[in-house]
Amino acid sequence: MSLELKTINSLIKNQFVPLFRRVKGVFFNHSTNYILFLLLTFLTLTTTAQTIKVACVGNSVTFGAGIENRAKNSYPSQLQLMLGETYQVENFGFNGATLLKKGHKPYWEKEQFKKSQDFQPNIVIIHLGLNDQGNNNWPNHKDEFIANYLEMISVYQNLPSKPKVIICKMTPTFSGHHWFEEGMRENFKEIQAQIEIISDSSKVQLIDLHKKLYLFPEYFPDNLHPTKKGAALIAKQAYSAITGDFGGLQLPLLYGEKMVLQRNKPIEISGTSNANDDIKISFNGKKRLVQVSDNGKWHAIFPSMKAGGPHKLLIKSKLSEDITINEVYIGEVWLASGQSNMDWRVNQSKHAKTVLKDSLNDQIFLFSLDPKVLKDGAFTVKEQELINAEDYFKGSGWSHTNFEAIENFSAVAYAFAFNLQKELNIPIGIVCNAVGGAPTQSYISRCTMEKDHQTIDLLNDTWLNPMLDVWVANRIVNNSVDKNKMGVRHPYEPTILFDAGINPIKNFPFKGVIWYQGESNADQLVLHEKLFKMLIKDWRNQFQNPELPFYYVQLSSMERPGWEFFRDSQRRLLSIPYTGMAVSSDVGNRTDVHPKQKWVVGKRLSNIALAKTYGLNIAYSGPLLDYVNIIDNKLTVHFQFGEGLKTTDDNPVKDIEIAGADKVFKSAKSTIKKNVLEVWHPEINNPRFIRYGYSPFTEGNLTNKSGLPASTFSNLTGL
Repeated sequence: MSLELKTINSLIKNQFVPLFRRVKGVFFNHSTNYILFLLLTFLTLTTTAQTIKVACVGNSVTFGAGIENRAKNSYPSQLQLMLGETYQVENFGFNGATLLKKGHKPYWEKEQFKKSQDFQPNIVIIHLGLNDQGNNNWPNHKDEFIANYLEMISVYQNLPSKPKVIICKMTPTFSGHHWFEEGMRENFKEIQAQIEIISDSSKVQLIDLHKKLYLFPEYFPDNLHPTKKGAALIAKQAYSAITGDFGGLQLPLLYGEKMVLQRNKPIEISGTSNANDDIKISFNGKKRLVQVSDNGKWHAIFPSMKAGGPHKLLIKSKLSEDITINEVYIGEVWLASGQSNMDWRVNQSKHAKTVLKDSLNDQIFLFSLDPKVLKDGAFTVKEQELINAEDYFKGSGWSHTNFEAIENFSAVAYAFAFNLQKELNIPIGIVCNAVGGAPTQSYISRCTMEKDHQTIDLLNDTWLNPMLDVWVANRIVNNSVDKNKMGVRHPYEPTILFDAGINPIKNFPFKGVIWYQGESNADQLVLHEKLFKMLIKDWRNQFQNPELPFYYVQLSSMERPGWEFFRDSQRRLLSIPYTGMAVSSDVGNRTDVHPKQKWVVGKRLSNIALAKTYGLNIAYSGPLLDYVNIIDNKLTVHFQFGEGLKTTDDNPVKDIEIAGADKVFKSAKSTIKKNVLEVWHPEINNPRFIRYGYSPFTEGNLTNKSGLPASTFSNLTGL
C-alpha cells in the first residue's frame, strides 16, 4: 500500500470513525440528515486532510547545482509537480555536503539539517555520499560512514512526525571527472556497497539512483551534476518509491506474441508492476505466485522445458490489467549483432529471390532492434533527442511468417537460424541488433570501459580522437548539430549501443552470440584486440554466462589497406575460450565493403554453432595455422583442421610469401605433402617467417577436405 493511501486510511480510522460514533445516536433515526452528515464530514476530511511532507536531504545534486532555474527544475521541485497538492516537498540540499561527520563539509553542521528536522516531515529522502568519495574524506574516515549514516537515519526516525526514511544509492560520478582515476572510482564503489549494507541493516527503503542514470551520461555535463532531464529521472524514481506507482504491469522488451524462450534451462519470467502487487503466472501447465518488491520488480522461475509450443503465458495482476501471450515457443535463442554487414538485409543479398522463395520456415522467429535514426547528413535536434538509452532502438516484435519482415531481416542472421533449424528441427529465435558503421566500443558497457585508462580516454574524448577510425571520427563530428551542445550523443560513441540495445535485453536467455563487425576498427588493430576481448568478457558478465558462445566473422577480402593484418589479428583472437570464426575472404569483393554472399557466411556460422555448441559431427573450419618448422631451406607449415589439405583449383597455393630474418617477404613456391604445406624461395637460404592471404583483397586458394577456406595467417606477429 502506498504512503498516501496509508495516510488516508489513518485519517478515516483516527478521525472519521470516532466522530461517527459520537454523533451516531443523534442522527441515527434521521437517515437523510445522517447521509448529509456523512457527506459533509467526508468533504471536510478530504479538504483538510494533513498534507504529506517530504524532506529531500542531500548535497548539490539535491540542491540542483548547475541546473538552469533550479527552483523550478531541481529534482525536489519536479517531484512536487509529480506528487501534486496533497504533498509538500521541500529541498534541503547543501552544496558539497558530506555524510561523514569528519568530512570537509558535514551535513550535520549545516542549517539545512536543522531545518529539515523542524519541517517535521512524513517522508525523508536522503541522498548523500558523493562528496565523501573524495580523497580528502574517504581514506581516513571510511570506517565511520555506516555508523554516521545509521545515526542520521535514527535522528529522522525519532522526530515527533515519525517519518518514513528512504535512502539512495548515489547518482553516478562519470570517468570524465578529473579525480576519477585518482581514487574516486574505487571510493565510489565502496560507498555504494556500504549504502546497501545500511539499507539492509536499518530496514529502510533503498532507491538505486545509479543504475538508471548511469545510462545517460549526456545528462551530466560536468560528470557529477545532472541537468533538468537528469533531475527528472531522479524525481521519477523518488515518486515511484513514495507512491508505489511504477506504471502498472509491464513486461521486458523482447516479450510478446511468438516469442521464443531457451530450452533445457530454468525459465525466468520477469517484469515490473506497482509495489506490493500480487502477480500470478501460468505457463505450460505450471503456476507461480510472486509479490512485487518495493522497487517495482518481480520474477518467477519455472523449471527447464523441452523444445515445443505454442504455449500460453498468462500473467495476472491484483492492481493492473492482466497480460496474455497466446503463443510462446521453447527452442534455441541467439543474438546477432555488429555493424552493416550483419545488418545487411535478405533482400539485398545475392540470390535473394531464391532465398525468399525456398527458405521460408515457420519455425524460425525473428526480432529486430532497428535504429530510429542513422544517416550521412547532420542530425536534426529532434533526431539527436532520439539517441539515448531509452529511445534509440525500435523493437519489431516477433515474426515467423511475415514475408516483409523476413526480407528486411539480417541475411547472415536468417541464414544462421535457417541452417540451425534445419539440423535441430526445433523452434529457433534470432534477435538482431546491428548498426551500420558502429565501432566495437559502442557495444561495450560503461562500467567495463571505465576500468582501463586507455578506454577511459577513448570514452571521454571521442571527437577526432587519434584512436578512432578516421571515418568514424569524421562521422561523429559531421553528424552533430553542435559539438558542445549539452545532452547530445552519437550512435558511434562508446557505450551508447550497449546502453540502448544490449542493456534492455541482457536478462533474456540467449544461447549464444553471432557477431559481424570490425570494419570500423580495422585501422587500430592493437586497440581492437583489447576492445574485442573486453566486449566478450563484458557480454558474458552481463548475460551471466561465463561460457557464452561468441562466434564471429573474419573480415572479407577488399582493397582496403591493413585488412590483411586485421584478418590475422582476428584469427589470433580465437585464443579466447568458447569462440569460433567464420572465414569470409573467399566471398569478398575487391571494391565493395558489403559483399553480397551472405548466405554462405551465415551457414558457416551455423556450422560452428552446430559443432561446438550442439556437438554435431560437422565440418566447421578451414585450415588454421598450428606451427611452423624450419627444415633446411624450407618452412613446413602444420595446420589445425588440415586433413585433406589442398587448393580449391588444384593449382599451387596463391598469395603466400616467406622471409628471412630481415623480414623482407617474397612470393614463395610450395607443395602439399600429407596435409603439410612446404614453402621455399630459391633466394632465401634461411627462411624464418611465412604469411598467407596477406593481400588486402586476397585470392588465396588453400582449403581442406571440407572445402572451407584457410584463414589469413602469419607466424610473424606485430606486422
